[in-house]
Amino acid sequence: MQIKVGDKLYEVKSVADLEKLCSELRGALEDGCIYNSWYIRVPPERLLEILSAAYTSYLRGDVDVASVVGRYLEERGLNKSLTRTITPTLSALGLSSGGVFSKQALEVGRLLYSGRRSEAAAVLREISLRNCIIREIIEKLGESCDKLGEVVETTLRSYGKTLRADEVKYTGEFVRVIHPPCTPCNFSCIDKNGLPSCYNALIERTLYSVIDLFERLDIALLPMHLAYVRAGDKIFHVLVRETGKLVGLIVLSEPVEGTSISKLRDVSKSLDSAAAEGEYEFILKIIPILEGSPPCLKAKAFVEVIRSDLERASRIVKLD
Repeated sequence: MQIKVGDKLYEVKSVADLEKLCSELRGALEDGCIYNSWYIRVPPERLLEILSAAYTSYLRGDVDVASVVGRYLEERGLNKSLTRTITPTLSALGLSSGGVFSKQALEVGRLLYSGRRSEAAAVLREISLRNCIIREIIEKLGESCDKLGEVVETTLRSYGKTLRADEVKYTGEFVRVIHPPCTPCNFSCIDKNGLPSCYNALIERTLYSVIDLFERLDIALLPMHLAYVRAGDKIFHVLVRETGKLVGLIVLSEPVEGTSISKLRDVSKSLDSAAAEGEYEFILKIIPILEGSPPCLKAKAFVEVIRSDLERASRIVKLD
């Protein structure tokens, strides 16, 4: 007889095998983890987007993993074969079972959909601790995020994993999402490679820092009433939180070094094509600015708000 627990298949042919299985499961429960497999081939941000999509699908009565993931990939023009690289990660975290999303997955999705990312990360952390590999990485890190890459590699090796560059990279990024010492976005000391994981924090701080630009342009919307969802690479739709009405577009650029006005204007102009499609009450262009010397760079942002009639206002905002 074969018994499947998570992604692991146990062969039970005798009472001794059954006792051994019970002992192993009991030990895993006492340790606080029950999933021994780990597989990740996609950016963690994509997983979060899928969980948010799962919640909206749940509201329509559909929690089937295949249909939600397939629809997500189709809407973004991505190859549906990516389903095979997404579902094992959902399973390894206990976010799906039997081809449907778990209650915990839908709760994370609900929080993400409501714009409560920090709460979603906290719930996802509790869920993730049931995965023995993720739990061990976090325990080894303790209250710091030092040597994250090294800890990820040694832990994956200890579980017999063959190291792949993408898996090491995405595992590290996933830990940054859920482990508090790794997650704070310190814009007064940030690594260029770590900036993409801070895009949400960058947008939040920017929105609350440019209320004056909204007022100058007579845009009657306040940041606390807005939510945003990813619509593409560095592109986000802005929605009214209560109604879900699409009212704006946020477009981010690659980070630039220095605050040369002519350079910032050139970069801003290069974003026009991305912002040209669709009708919005406003478009918000954000250009991250990095100053200083690596690995500790200070981040600011050049922000331009464009009203629907193309009236615009801009300034540089501090993020720290």
